[in-house]
Amino acid sequence: MRNAAGPKSMVAESTVSDEARMSTLVAPTPEAGSKPAQILEAAGALFLENGYGAVSMDAVSKKANVSKATLYAHFGSKDELFRAMIACECASSALANVLEEARQLPVAEGLRMIGLKFALFVTSPKALAMYRVILGEAHRFPELARAFHESGPAITFTQVSGFLAEAVRKGELAIPDVEMATHQFFGLVKANLHMRFLLCLEDRPNREKMERFIDSAVALFVKGYAPPAAP
Repeated sequence: MRNAAGPKSMVAESTVSDEARMSTLVAPTPEAGSKPAQILEAAGALFLENGYGAVSMDAVSKKANVSKATLYAHFGSKDELFRAMIACECASSALANVLEEARQLPVAEGLRMIGLKFALFVTSPKALAMYRVILGEAHRFPELARAFHESGPAITFTQVSGFLAEAVRKGELAIPDVEMATHQFFGLVKANLHMRFLLCLEDRPNREKMERFIDSAVALFVKGYAPPAAP
């Protein structure tokens, strides 16, 4: 794997092990209409349709209508391109703006906003396609699965964990183990629905149905971690 050290590189250079380097993702924000954006759009379509192993750099250059020299000027290898594509997709799911607004609301309303944003993203057709690709390639390319996790799910987990810890400090919730509670929150929000969508066993529900599902999950979570009543 060749490191892209130039200013156009979209993946941070590292001097550590190959595994650590492949787990490092930088969320790029290429300018609309630029060559990197054009390449990422084409690569994303190919990867999500065919998987990582079946896609060649030749196919990407043809799909993006760029020369291989141009392609390699921006992305040093297929794994760099794949990781950049993942980073772009994960960036679109960032909860930073939602969390800021959620902190201004009562805890149940804030959790509802967070849960709905998360659920709508992970059940979107594009996100489901990305999950299927990662799951299908994880056994052959574990470093790519690790990169995906660290660039998306791990960040989201940390953000929600911080939100819950803040709610505990405010006295809005009584949570003895915030990490465990964060796992439980995502478990309630995703439940069995996400698996059914991944397996194409069920169509994605409409927003009204999703809102009812999130309302129920949040109500159960808040009730379970409600602070003790004042004597």
